[in-house]
Amino acid sequence: MLRYVFKPKGSRVYRGRYRVGNDPVRCDVPLHTDKRHVAEAALRKLVEEEEMALLGIGPAKGLRDAAKRSLAEHLTDFLADLKARQRGKHYLQHTRNRLKGLFAACGWNRLADITADAFQQWRAGQTISPDTLNHYLGHANTFLNWTVKNGRLNANPLRTVGKVETRGHERCVRRALTDTELTKLVQSSGKRGLVYLLAAYTGLRRGEIKKLVWDDLHLDGPHPYIEARAATTKNKTRAVIPLVQELAEGLRERFKRRALAFPLVFRTGVPSTKMLAKDLTVCGIPVTDALGRRVDFHALRYTFATILARKGVPRRVAMELMRHSDSRLTDKVYVDTTSFSLFGVVTKLDPPSLSPLASPKSGKTCPKPEKPGKTLSSESEAEIVAMDDGRAPLGKAVPSWESSAMVPRGGLEPPCLLSTGF
Repeated sequence: MLRYVFKPKGSRVYRGRYRVGNDPVRCDVPLHTDKRHVAEAALRKLVEEEEMALLGIGPAKGLRDAAKRSLAEHLTDFLADLKARQRGKHYLQHTRNRLKGLFAACGWNRLADITADAFQQWRAGQTISPDTLNHYLGHANTFLNWTVKNGRLNANPLRTVGKVETRGHERCVRRALTDTELTKLVQSSGKRGLVYLLAAYTGLRRGEIKKLVWDDLHLDGPHPYIEARAATTKNKTRAVIPLVQELAEGLRERFKRRALAFPLVFRTGVPSTKMLAKDLTVCGIPVTDALGRRVDFHALRYTFATILARKGVPRRVAMELMRHSDSRLTDKVYVDTTSFSLFGVVTKLDPPSLSPLASPKSGKTCPKPEKPGKTLSSESEAEIVAMDDGRAPLGKAVPSWESSAMVPRGGLEPPCLLSTGF
């Protein structure tokens, strides 16, 4: 085994040379110290790590190299990989800013510096919303899981950190518009009313509406629809979105007045949240209600989910129309249950009336049983005859079919009317 330290000519710091096992390659490494005993200790440790890695009982070379690199270098590689995987520009921007801020606030410079305690102490001193804190944790976990997958870290140090409870602590709670409010908004907003109606009756997001081109719209035929391209949807999946007739008519009228040089359906742009707030104010609709719930452009997507729920659309169908991967997201997040008429539903229920024999004052819960051998009051019921052994013959215990009324011709099920779905 070859191992020694030396000072190159004209240098004040030591370098080391070594060779591990039967490897003919001789390695030359800088030791960054002018003290001989420190240089020898550093070289000895380096050689021991190489030998342990060669025997498979120590950290791999990739882990050791990654431990020496700064977090800024790892973050640069991570963002480059995300960009190569076609992640969106806004997602890359949020990831970079949040991770850089987190590293600086926690004082992390190397992968070895990252600990669960440091993150939890930083989180305890923050005043930002719980949802945003969970976003920070999510970005950090995504980054650390990437380092593990690429052999730069053994395990994610934040894997045991739980999320912050967000229920009851939301800062931005949206609500759905009622039918009356939506009608007023659409009718009093001029050209923008068509955009609002499109968002409220298709669930399309603002960014998806901005990217619509006329080739995406199929307005001819009995069933008009929008074919949302995978490049424009949030989940990068093609979707077919049916259109109600009123909305299809409005889009046909716009198609007649289209400018051929512009393929976009809404070439002048989609109303912003500020513009929507102005339109709501003109209509007399509060942007934020007494419960602190607000109406923004994404609230129109909440309106669509709520309309589907009120119309009794099955959960699986509503999930497909909302383009969600889980029906619980549709039911628990996007449906505004405060718009349901709970009292009206309860008044339609028809509970059974209380029997006077089960009066709480009498203490009786059932009628007095008849004595064996006594003829029952109804002539259509069979007479039970007592036998010597106390049992009744089965033939007489069952009513005769000859005395029973037959089912009318036409089947058991009542006739039903075909109804068109939503």
